Amino acid sequence: MNTTKAHCNTCGGDRNHEVHHKASSSWDSEDGYVSGGDSYETLQCRGCERIHLRHTSWFSEDDKPITTYFPPPIFRKPPEWFEDLWIDIGTEYRFISDLLQEVYIATQNDLPRLAAMGVRALLEQIMISRVGDLGSFQAHLNAFEAQGFVTAMQRKQLEAILEAGHAAAHRAYKPGSLTLLTLLDLTEHIIESVFLHEDKIAHLRQKVPRRIAKDDA
Repeated sequence: MNTTKAHCNTCGGDRNHEVHHKASSSWDSEDGYVSGGDSYETLQCRGCERIHLRHTSWFSEDDKPITTYFPPPIFRKPPEWFEDLWIDIGTEYRFISDLLQEVYIATQNDLPRLAAMGVRALLEQIMISRVGDLGSFQAHLNAFEAQGFVTAMQRKQLEAILEAGHAAAHRAYKPGSLTLLTLLDLTEHIIESVFLHEDKIAHLRQKVPRRIAKDDA
């Protein structure tokens, strides 16, 4: 059986794959000046054994072939806490893991505007879940900071994220890869600090021995 190097989402990066099936087709223009073709391969990773499809298309006027994977390559892996998020925060906040998953799917499928708008919607719902529906983003931000969920610096970061989502929805703004990474970094940090750190700190307090006063020694 033939083998090839191909991208694997599970293992991360290029890995050795077995080629289980391949089908190809090609074409030429009537005048013979241009030509092109497609090949489809069913691949199985030799590491994790996951199966996916690779499509390679070529055109005589292009510098190199175009390769596409199904499912597409992951933009980046979710944080380690994501899989257990809905368990840790409870069913009341299930919308957080659901919306965040939709954002990851949008980034994986090269839909940066939808990802930015999804981040904005997610952060708005997070603020409302903590401070109530106050009718505007500005009011939510003010209350979110006043009640201690974010610092003044984090509030400025939130404003930048929300503005990026607003621009994607209303001003045809298309964020680049680095911008999307920044949006995800900050959003994941807010989720972790607002919903997950409190339980971790409480657990830490239980584990750390109490200080013994000198009078009790």
